[in-house]
Amino acid sequence: MENFISTIIFTLLPLFAGLIIFSGFFKNNTVVIRRFAKYFSALYFIFAAYEFFNRNTNSEFGNVFSSSFYILSSSTGGLSIGFDTIGSIFALLISFLILICFVMAKSAVSSKQRLFYSFVLFFESAILAVLSSQDFCIFCAAIIFAALCAYILVFNFSPIRARKETKEYLVLNSFAVFILCGAFALVYAILKYNSLEANLLNFTYSSSDLSGTIQLILFFAFLLISAVKIPFFGFHRPLLGIITNSNAALSCIFLSEFILGFFILIKFNMYILKDIFQIFSPSLAMLSIFNLCYFATLAIGEKDLKKSFGYFCFSQSSIALCALCSISIEGICGAIFQCISQSLILLGLFGCYCFASQIFKTTKLPFMGALAPVAPKLAAFSFILTLAGIGLPFTSGFSAKFLCILGGFSTQVYSQNIIWVCNLFILLGFALGAFYLISTFQKIFFGADECKDCKVTDLLRHRTLALAVLTFCIITLGVAPYILTGSITKYADMIVSSFLM
Repeated sequence: MENFISTIIFTLLPLFAGLIIFSGFFKNNTVVIRRFAKYFSALYFIFAAYEFFNRNTNSEFGNVFSSSFYILSSSTGGLSIGFDTIGSIFALLISFLILICFVMAKSAVSSKQRLFYSFVLFFESAILAVLSSQDFCIFCAAIIFAALCAYILVFNFSPIRARKETKEYLVLNSFAVFILCGAFALVYAILKYNSLEANLLNFTYSSSDLSGTIQLILFFAFLLISAVKIPFFGFHRPLLGIITNSNAALSCIFLSEFILGFFILIKFNMYILKDIFQIFSPSLAMLSIFNLCYFATLAIGEKDLKKSFGYFCFSQSSIALCALCSISIEGICGAIFQCISQSLILLGLFGCYCFASQIFKTTKLPFMGALAPVAPKLAAFSFILTLAGIGLPFTSGFSAKFLCILGGFSTQVYSQNIIWVCNLFILLGFALGAFYLISTFQKIFFGADECKDCKVTDLLRHRTLALAVLTFCIITLGVAPYILTGSITKYADMIVSSFLM
């Protein structure tokens, strides 16, 4: 009974809540719908945090089924759903992002509220299913369902010009899953031939027995899904269009996609297919360094605020990818911490930028300026979040970037000369990102006076609450990173140990 209840809580309860809203139970009463979604998400997050911090902080993928977080046994006798350490942390993070999304949606979503709140909850349930899935079929179905929910949300709550990019994004995800299903069919047949249940735990133990061709197909199928979501250079255009046309409430969609992309990359490409990952890690490291500097440069030169922010998001995600390629405990720990930190910081910054663009009624930076005197609360939160994005000590940005750099120097994979060159380029990317954040903050809040014809109102109560909670979390993780690093370090040690076997 306990396992069944945990299953409902961590995977199916958001789906049930979304169905309640979508079925018309509240008769299109927008106030009731909004409050139900917000209070449900708050209680859901509190309970998820309690479960994680009190019952499961040290579980690993290898013994996930004997930990307190394994939650469902399938009728065939094989275990099909269970959270490991990284899945638990990312599930907690996504639940928090959805809660902040609902708080910000009060003024960002003015129509079709039943559709919005129900499909965000459907999206959350699909993401949690991916994070907890240990079954091939559930994993693929959840990936497609999450992409479909994201498509419906962006298609209905973004301008018409974003619909083309949304379709491209759905097609890319579907194509990657199609390739993955073909590779899974081969693995399924091999496991069945050896009388093994076709779940990811048996796949982990049997992956080294698969042929190199099948491992390579699986590796590139998983890598393609990650490349669309993180994204890599060449796959960034659809997601860039979504970010450019998103509002503060929809920011949870692309941030959750970032998290899901890193989860797939770490758990499947890096841990399960470790032999192939070790071969391609130098190429991925070079690609991530290129992404870091290239996207940061584009962000500095771009005049559209949301588009430049999209480039900055891609640049920051490359830091975690580069840290993963170090194949060191510090690097993997830093990469996971960077995913958590950048999600919180980027959500806060994007919210501030969206609120500023609503005041100026434009997203063009040359037509923004001198907002600080008339919106001091917005300026204060933007300043704190900018410092966190730069990596000021006592913020989560500093802890994450410090661990990523430390991981680069701790690697045993590359020579010392290559390590120094790579870290110099990474530091250059940090400097470019810092320059972008500082210059953007200066232009919006202390640039030329463009507020003469604007109806300026400072942050409303719900927006202030959302930014205050984000700021508190960022500072808390900066002052006390050990809240999460203990569990993350044990997980990273397990992954590095598998490379040394």
